[in-house]
Amino acid sequence: MSIIKIEELFELPGWDTRRRILEILESGQKNAYEIAKLLNLNYSTVRYHLDLLQKFGLVNVKKGKKYYYELTKNAKILLDNYEEETNKRDST
Repeated sequence: MSIIKIEELFELPGWDTRRRILEILESGQKNAYEIAKLLNLNYSTVRYHLDLLQKFGLVNVKKGKKYYYELTKNAKILLDNYEEETNKRDST
């Protein structure tokens, strides 16, 4: 597996969807089906994005009867920084 900088994650196609998934997980653990329903997306699409987010260390998966996803500390920091940058751009 090649090493990819976190900035490259933003440039990959689908970042907007992954950001929305992270924002949904800010409120707590969810399974892929719940996320797909909230975003009105195909379950397979959501699973693809969750797998990418997991590879980047932004979500953890809790395995039981169902797989539940939750944010990592890194994801929380990333979302805070993303919001700050967005606010700076919007205010200029």
